[in-house]
Amino acid sequence: MFTLRNMLRAICRSLAFIALANGSFVLGREPESGQTRNIGDPADFRHWLENMVWYHGYSREEILEVTGLRSGELEDALKRYRISPSTRPLAEVDPPIFVLPYPGGRHPRIGFLDGAIEPQRETKLSIFTPWDPASYVVLDAPEALWSNLGLTYLAHTHIDTVWDKQGIRLKQLEWLRMPDGSYFLRRELPNKIVYELLAIPHRDHLAIRMSLTNGTSEVLSDLRVQMCAMLKGCRDFDQQTNDNKIFRGSLAACRNSAGNRWVILGFEPNHRTWGNAPCPCLHSDPIFPELAPGQTGTVHGWLSFYQGTEIDKELAKIEKRWNAVDEQLVLGRVVDDETGEPIASRMYVQSDSGEWYFAEGAGPEGRTIRYEKQNWIRPESNEFHTSVSAHPFTLRLPPGNYMVTVERGKEYFPWTKTIRVGSQIQELEIRLKRWVDMAALGWYSGDTHVHTTVERLKVAIEAEDVNVALPMVYWTTRNDRTAEFGDRTDPDDARLPSALIAVDGTHVIWPKNTEWEIFSLDGKSHTLGALFALNHQTPFGMGIPPVKQVIEQADREGAILDLDKHDWPFALVLPPLLGNRLTYELANNHMWRTEFAFSKWTTSAPDWMGLGDGLVGGEKEWMEYVHRTYWTLLNCGYRLQPSAGTASGVHPVPVGYGRVYVHLPHGFHYRDWVEGLRQGRSFVTTGPMVRLEQEGDWLRGSVQADGPIDSLEWIVNGKVQLQDVTQQERRPNGSSSIEFGRRVRFESTSWVAVRVWQKSETGRWRFAHTAPIWFDVSGKPLVPSEQERAYLMDRVEGELKRSREVLSADGVLEYEEALEAYRRLVPEK
Repeated sequence: MFTLRNMLRAICRSLAFIALANGSFVLGREPESGQTRNIGDPADFRHWLENMVWYHGYSREEILEVTGLRSGELEDALKRYRISPSTRPLAEVDPPIFVLPYPGGRHPRIGFLDGAIEPQRETKLSIFTPWDPASYVVLDAPEALWSNLGLTYLAHTHIDTVWDKQGIRLKQLEWLRMPDGSYFLRRELPNKIVYELLAIPHRDHLAIRMSLTNGTSEVLSDLRVQMCAMLKGCRDFDQQTNDNKIFRGSLAACRNSAGNRWVILGFEPNHRTWGNAPCPCLHSDPIFPELAPGQTGTVHGWLSFYQGTEIDKELAKIEKRWNAVDEQLVLGRVVDDETGEPIASRMYVQSDSGEWYFAEGAGPEGRTIRYEKQNWIRPESNEFHTSVSAHPFTLRLPPGNYMVTVERGKEYFPWTKTIRVGSQIQELEIRLKRWVDMAALGWYSGDTHVHTTVERLKVAIEAEDVNVALPMVYWTTRNDRTAEFGDRTDPDDARLPSALIAVDGTHVIWPKNTEWEIFSLDGKSHTLGALFALNHQTPFGMGIPPVKQVIEQADREGAILDLDKHDWPFALVLPPLLGNRLTYELANNHMWRTEFAFSKWTTSAPDWMGLGDGLVGGEKEWMEYVHRTYWTLLNCGYRLQPSAGTASGVHPVPVGYGRVYVHLPHGFHYRDWVEGLRQGRSFVTTGPMVRLEQEGDWLRGSVQADGPIDSLEWIVNGKVQLQDVTQQERRPNGSSSIEFGRRVRFESTSWVAVRVWQKSETGRWRFAHTAPIWFDVSGKPLVPSEQERAYLMDRVEGELKRSREVLSADGVLEYEEALEAYRRLVPEK
């Protein structure tokens, strides 16, 4: 029957969807079932659609039940947001365990459904397996909470809770995703009992922490919690039996039919572990201690996946490593040693046994971002740290010894200390000593190649004192996918406006940057390499190749085109096509704080560079290969200015480990910084600081480093000339410095740069390299050597031969144009 109520419901639905289509706030409406949730704002709505379509594989009917939309409304929304199984982005490189809120609608159980009517999604997280992106475990945290008051909370309808008996309906909640990728939920019950859940994804496990605060006036006891891992969505783990499960202490584990893959769940302090075969599910149910009024208790959880057959060893390893019940709090803060002011920093904490631990904010203002990356070629090349804002922090550490290292970008000495954690709460005041203040000298740093989300970057650039960060928000690996809708484009950051994001007055993020990293041509696996567009205004609605089609938009919007690694197959095709609008990464994403990993190169260095067999080399050989290729391009007349990028977010390296400093004598402004980068008022560094200025026919400069300077080199048209460094000054603060200069006169056009080498205490080489200063002599151009010209021609000829059959006709023409440009170069006699 058509009633006024139904008419109003239809009107509300229509108004809601109109608001959604216009990108404005969506009106709420009365849910039509216990599984239907109000749409909320457009961003939340899009996230839920992505969640259901891309990751949970929901049917149209399931989506309609959850959203309450009509069929046509759903189709319009999916089309508007370009959401389909084929538009799902590629997974993060070396990701933490992938976790999403469970959307609801689809029942997470197979059997015993009458024991879980209308399951609520606010307690449920889907944890996806590393071996099958379509398989997931649904963690119900908490499924139920018991106390001396009775059943105090239940995440579905079955047995009456104390609130059901009073006719009180609890408010629906949603998980809150934090900037560091963790999920948080807080519920306050009508009697002021408060519980909080924090789920933290790490590389190898999901850490869960639940706190319970007694806000009543009476003692709470018998505080048992049911924590359930439901296996319906986990392929080959959904047998309705307990024969495939192990219960050992606080750990419960379930295997697949082959017995070589496992799901492991644990909570401590533990009440019991068990399994419900009809569901099927694993339980590890914790218990809180008795809580007096105002008192808070905490339990800790672990969920992980294991691939292998030695499950006994794996469980024993977890039991040994996971002793969160005994952990102690270490409180601390990081300050500037001279001023005493709090400063942001990067923190490493490692136990004697090799386990890494991560800091957390000590209060509501404190922000921390975990970073966990390990190279897939060399496992010892890893980066496990926390970026900590300029606020107090806490460390939760079991008793034992820990090495703590704290750093802040390039301009402070590292702080390292071994601490002993016992039974008492400790406090740390970490005082970082500055050895140089580049901003006071008018120099501001940037990282031009980042793969970290904007929210995470906000903390990281403060911790690293990076003034400008350029994240590759748009990112495609296929020539048939535009960067705007690339297979690695971040769907949230891609919707940010073309506006500067200022963390403070001197630390900013520009969110419109693109990476074309081509591994596929028209569906065929074929690697070309990477080209970046920095500082553009609107998304590029095109793929590459051909490459030259990006020029018009780049020039119109003031973008800089940036050449990534020189050894990419198509890298040396780019300079003749893009000219001096191209910059060159002198410090690239294979230069790290941790151990060097990429000792085998994509394309061979020529013999005349003197780098061994040309395809294999160590860290310093790689740097030489990068630099000498740059010098070769300069000698060919391509006046490419230097840049520096880390690809932090993909590789085991902090933001700004390799960075470019730009000189801004009148103070920091983003647009001035970009223009300074474009003009080459800059130097690139992975450690020491170098400055070079022209005063008539004199070049004068200075070097500062946090330790001894090993060598100083004049680079003149690609030829290395050593400068004596025996007169370097050792300063009272432990740093070293040297000033230098020379008179220069040239009979033909030439360029000059300065390079510095410094060897760290651990034997690692670090460098600084200035932008070239050019000396133009009319009618006498700079010409390359025959071997330089031959090297560039050989690279392009070889790449053209390799790629001709898969490139488009326009792409082939570009390669031929680049080859002809190198052929026309007149070598020196």
